[in-house]
Amino acid sequence: MDFREPIMVGELVIMKASVNWVGRTSMEVGVRVESENILTGVRRHTNSCYTTFVALDASGTPTEVPALVCQTAEERRRNGAGAERRRLRLAERDAERMRQRQ
Repeated sequence: MDFREPIMVGELVIMKASVNWVGRTSMEVGVRVESENILTGVRRHTNSCYTTFVALDASGTPTEVPALVCQTAEERRRNGAGAERRRLRLAERDAERMRQRQ
């Protein structure tokens, strides 16, 4: 999570989320948090994060999720960036496993 600015007491918190990337059983969701001064109407981007969810069936086993349909250039950009973040996470995980085996 990236904390850019504090949210002050009394400010309105707005959270916007979008599915950026979908795999066979998992998905990346990007979250943007904004705060709004309710007296002035001024909004600020305060926090951002990416979360990964795994779809589970009733028995707790990972289950397939529908494909993501990207319709705009922005959706395609976010999808590509999400795929790259996944690639980096997996490479980091594999490198850590190799270090632990040594």
